[in-house]
Amino acid sequence: MKARGIPEQFLRWINAFCSGCTVTILVNGHTSESRSLPQAGLPQGSPLSPILFLFFNADLVQRRIDCYGGAVALVDDFTAWVTGPTAQSNREGIEAIIRDAQDWEGRSGATFEADKTAIIHFARKPYKDDSEPFVIKGRTVQPKDHVKILGVIMGTKLKYKEHIARAATKGLEAVMELRRLKGLSPATARQLFTATVAPVLDYASNVWMHEYRYKAAAPINRVQKIGAQAIVGTFMTVATSVAEAEAHLATTQDRFWRMAIKMWTDIHTLPVTNPLRSSTARIRKFRRYHRSPFYQVADLLKDIPMEKLETIQPYALAP
Repeated sequence: MKARGIPEQFLRWINAFCSGCTVTILVNGHTSESRSLPQAGLPQGSPLSPILFLFFNADLVQRRIDCYGGAVALVDDFTAWVTGPTAQSNREGIEAIIRDAQDWEGRSGATFEADKTAIIHFARKPYKDDSEPFVIKGRTVQPKDHVKILGVIMGTKLKYKEHIARAATKGLEAVMELRRLKGLSPATARQLFTATVAPVLDYASNVWMHEYRYKAAAPINRVQKIGAQAIVGTFMTVATSVAEAEAHLATTQDRFWRMAIKMWTDIHTLPVTNPLRSSTARIRKFRRYHRSPFYQVADLLKDIPMEKLETIQPYALAP
């Protein structure tokens, strides 16, 4: 923290907060003697924990995000990537990421689990792929066909069939639990569907909504239909669209686009230095290669003046 310019008084306060801790145990009215904790760290649940963790792994995560690669992290989940014309050309960059991670591991005292480390090559054409393994902490790691990144199952061709099937399975489990509840009013059942079933189906839909069509849509439509039956008790033979209308449920496409529009709006509230914010100006330049979900949202909302969004201050203004 000192190397990153944090003032000395804050460093002394944090040092005092993390040191000199003692512990006692109370069981059935009996209190043990007080003992010191040499490496107590922060109290569990302290709001300071996520802030200090950003400083802890900053040397690992902080790198430039551009067309050549980048890195992101959420708590202890670290993901880094490089881009190139083929998987073979990316090998040197991947090995550099592995070396940097192992060097940081030695400096910080953290530990990477080699069996939880996954490598994947995203390539639409088979001849650009590569199955040659990597060595991480003395263990051979083969490139995988699918990996889970922050809860999203991503395949080598970015078709998201596995993730959509998994979302439908988890959604079916949730909606069957809802269906078992008897005697609920339609308003209560609808609220439970919105709170417990829809979030399972819609998780990260901004990423995979462009692949939600044809056969992939059938399992999720089944969840929608069962949810409508749980709300208003329609017949099994009723079409999904009719059941949704009777139960006053938004269609999956409506929910997906609502979330996409919110994402697009939130991105435009970010600082101009944020990589996501700066990418909105040049996203349409790459439409010839791959029409990503990000591009589809940008193309649909191109006529909305996002630069004129109202700024609402998070505090009360003076009269």
